[in-house]
Amino acid sequence: MATLGSTDSRSPAQNPGRWRSTTKWIYSPWFDAVFIIGPSVLVTTIVLLFGSRIMATPEVPIWVFIFLVLGIDVAHVYSSLFRTYFDKEEFAKRRTLYLTVPLACWGIGAVLYAIQPMLFWVVLAYAAIWHFVRQQYGFFMLYRRGEPVPSSDPSTAVKWEYRLDQAAVYLATFYPLIYWHTYPKAFGWFDQAEMLRIPTPLVEKGVAVVYALVMAAFLLKEARKPFVGQGFNLGKVALLVSTAASWYVGIVAFNGDLVFTIVNIVSHGVPYMALVWIYQYRKTKAPVQAETPKTNPFLRFFQWKFIPLYVLALFAIAYAEEWVWDAVVWQERADVFGKALAGFTPAPLLLIFLVPLLSMPQAAHYVLDAFIWRVNKGGGTELRKVIG
Repeated sequence: MATLGSTDSRSPAQNPGRWRSTTKWIYSPWFDAVFIIGPSVLVTTIVLLFGSRIMATPEVPIWVFIFLVLGIDVAHVYSSLFRTYFDKEEFAKRRTLYLTVPLACWGIGAVLYAIQPMLFWVVLAYAAIWHFVRQQYGFFMLYRRGEPVPSSDPSTAVKWEYRLDQAAVYLATFYPLIYWHTYPKAFGWFDQAEMLRIPTPLVEKGVAVVYALVMAAFLLKEARKPFVGQGFNLGKVALLVSTAASWYVGIVAFNGDLVFTIVNIVSHGVPYMALVWIYQYRKTKAPVQAETPKTNPFLRFFQWKFIPLYVLALFAIAYAEEWVWDAVVWQERADVFGKALAGFTPAPLLLIFLVPLLSMPQAAHYVLDAFIWRVNKGGGTELRKVIG
């Protein structure tokens, strides 16, 4: 078998090691394909096939709201509870962090809302955007673990490849965002938030050129690796391509609220919920590196047979939160939540505290993710203890 960087002249058929998979899966090829990479691929394919029909839908159907908004979007926020507050050992490790972040998010939110409600929604919207960007970066770096990094190999080639990988995954999300901020779109991340505007299309056009060049360079770099005996990291490439495709299709190719909602929610929420569950499940199988069901009874919940309970629990919490939102703030979904407080109009002073309070789980989710899934150059200080 050819060694790293070998110039072995045998044909690929004679040298099958060239074509070996170098992917370090988060759990397994099938699990990652279905729950981590697959959601972006599936939803992008659906939009490409039925985008015009979806665009023609006048409003979000009730079943779409229940399945996407409640079952995925809001539910994925609360799935982080199973990684933090519900895990007694984990909570004990970072008790101060887990107690102070929600209070800080509520307090800062109240101040922003008191200054100007629009300011509150804009800040929350951009926090969400950054959270979505960083999630894709984090998944990408997990699939990159095992490859050389500058800290372990300071050679120019390694630095160049590492920086190219970083540029590619960031541009996969940044370019569509720049396009969105340049041209008017018929959707928003939060209905109340007004996105900032880039006054000239020259920025978008310049970034588009860089985007195309970086993506081409990345794909050529990865396509070359099997021919020099380095194998092929299918997970990393598939994650980047699916991310680029879903963000481009959801933001650039189509200009519809429902299309954006479908692509955005599915490609982000499903992988997150899957990651939380598989992280805790792997802890039950890694007794040397982490807690076991014996030392941490909470882990007994993470068995395959309990997945429906996990999903139902998330849906129930999501429904409860959205019921409160609709009852006291929006009053737009009587078909889903009923009319328990129909006609109720909260005082403006109450909203200063109430809206940030209801948004606090979401804001805390954004902040805590920077700690519980912290990714370093080697692939993730938290995750490596469990997934290797």
